[in-house]
Amino acid sequence: MKKWFVGIVIVFLMLAGNVYAKDNPRAGIIFDASGSMWGQINGTTKIEIARDALKNVLKEWNPDVELGLTVYGHRSKGDCNDIETLIPMGKVDKDKVTSVVMAIQPKGKTPISRSLRKVADEIKYTEEKATIILISDGKETCDADPCATAKELKKNGIDFMTHVIGFNVDKKTDKQLECIASVTGGEYFSAKNAVTLNEAMKEIAQKVEKKEPKPVVKKLKNNVTITASEKEGGKWVKATHNIYKVVDGEVEASYIDWCVSRKKKECMKQLPVGKYVLKSKFNKFNKETAFEIKSGEVTKINIVMGETGKIEVTASEKEGGKWVKATHNIYKVVDGEVEASYIDWCVSRKKKECMKQLPVGKYVLKSKFNKFNKETAFEIKSGEVIQVQIIFGSVVLVVKCSDNSTMIEHEIYASNGRLMYEKNIKCSDTFNVILNDGEYTLESKIGKVIKEIKFVIGTKHPRKIIVDLKNLNHEEEIKADEMNVSTE
Repeated sequence: MKKWFVGIVIVFLMLAGNVYAKDNPRAGIIFDASGSMWGQINGTTKIEIARDALKNVLKEWNPDVELGLTVYGHRSKGDCNDIETLIPMGKVDKDKVTSVVMAIQPKGKTPISRSLRKVADEIKYTEEKATIILISDGKETCDADPCATAKELKKNGIDFMTHVIGFNVDKKTDKQLECIASVTGGEYFSAKNAVTLNEAMKEIAQKVEKKEPKPVVKKLKNNVTITASEKEGGKWVKATHNIYKVVDGEVEASYIDWCVSRKKKECMKQLPVGKYVLKSKFNKFNKETAFEIKSGEVTKINIVMGETGKIEVTASEKEGGKWVKATHNIYKVVDGEVEASYIDWCVSRKKKECMKQLPVGKYVLKSKFNKFNKETAFEIKSGEVIQVQIIFGSVVLVVKCSDNSTMIEHEIYASNGRLMYEKNIKCSDTFNVILNDGEYTLESKIGKVIKEIKFVIGTKHPRKIIVDLKNLNHEEEIKADEMNVSTE
């Protein structure tokens, strides 16, 4: 399994109450020497990049900030308890710290949760506030999710904050690392290479030097916060909310306020004490929620709207062919019946899919390209993206005649008798006709003589129809008959 936490540097400051324990802050560095630090970025190992970044920070390190160094994973390959303090907390000796770091040889595992607990124990023991700074590009390899550990430690009342740097991580890991910063009140930085890592560490070092300002107690501005999700405990989604006042048990006709809750931000409002109804809209969902505002309290509301999925639609004239521009109407299927009116529509183009987010359920897609129509059933499942390609079946008509300059009238009829196509062309002209799947009849006419051919359009049927009109007037039979008469 690919590692989730690989490179880690944790810097923590010991503070006393709302002010520093002493005039100068103290910092402790926990350095990751796990085996995965031998991985490379642009031809340079991560351990080299991390060493150089720390060396550069030490050059400008404020001598008034005390420093200590702890390393894990540098002595054995499989020991989750391989954590060692190499330099005790004290006045910084830049050369000594640099020398120790440059000599580290990565070998072992990545016990992130245990490192966080170790730091938290020191914070708890001194009863002093701490700021932790974590630089990571991989995965915990010993215990549980470090974010869950951070939540637990905060829940237990340990006073610390964590700033996190994601070092060359993917989007999924970015979110996981950001969680650690978020749950502890810290900030998250994303560093994709050596340059951005150095910039992030420099900014962190400047934060280490600063004394923490006294907290400012803000006056309550909002007494209701509103969020929306597709399911209980799910991620927030963007939704609109209209707020209606309830007077004598009746909901007033007009809304008194409105707002939008988003994926990363609540809708926040200040309302008078009283009863209200919230009318919320997300996608094709509408929901009403009653709530009450009480004096001195903040009302938090999460609207569970309903689960959705996505559909991506493209259209082409044949299987694997180039996309064409087509319109698509989406109809809901209820109890096996297609509803009369479409609930949504979109256009798929030559270079872009039609994309829609829909509630979970069954649907029918009615697609149109030129004069041709096609229906396709599909189902939306929670959190899934389905891809639907509409193929407007085509047939190539190749005509063979005794004289290629002969003009021919072609007519194509559907099985219900409807005329689908008509064209008057030379025999030498080959033409392409786009048709829906089904049974058809081709009538080819020269003068007053007609030849009829039945054919089927479908995935298992040929797309090329040969129309042989060389003997349309039965000239060969007539000649043969005349020859027989003359010989008798």
